[in-house]
Amino acid sequence: MRAGKYTVETFAKEAGLTRASALNRLSRLKREGYVTVSGGGAQKRIYTLHNTPQQPSNGFYTLVNKYSPEKLVPRFKHHVCGNYSVEHAIIDGIGIGDARTLAATQHLFRHVTDWKRLFTLAGKHGREQDVRALYEKARATTRVKRMPERYRK
Repeated sequence: MRAGKYTVETFAKEAGLTRASALNRLSRLKREGYVTVSGGGAQKRIYTLHNTPQQPSNGFYTLVNKYSPEKLVPRFKHHVCGNYSVEHAIIDGIGIGDARTLAATQHLFRHVTDWKRLFTLAGKHGREQDVRALYEKARATTRVKRMPERYRK
């Protein structure tokens, strides 16, 4: 099969399979990473075939779009191996630094659980003052968790 976008019916017709066999093959290709799915519900499912396996994005943009009401279109694919927390995403958002990203990153302060980890990462990257400034800006516009006194300096 060639790369492209298909519904189940168009994939079955082009591959010369029954609908059930086409679903089974699409399911197997999806597990292997060669197919991504969009649509569903009231819409038709669209299966996008790729020539190479696609890793699911699990980084900055996924986390920001999960927690922020301001959704961002990814500028790049961000794949993370291991633990990627809200604290990591705040540091990465400050590093990206454009206005929309910073505005969306402000909403992550509602979900910070480990202030020590946040400021340890900020210290490694030299961004402690930027974190404090973004926190104050977030506090002026949204309800956020209180930062402990020892980190407010």
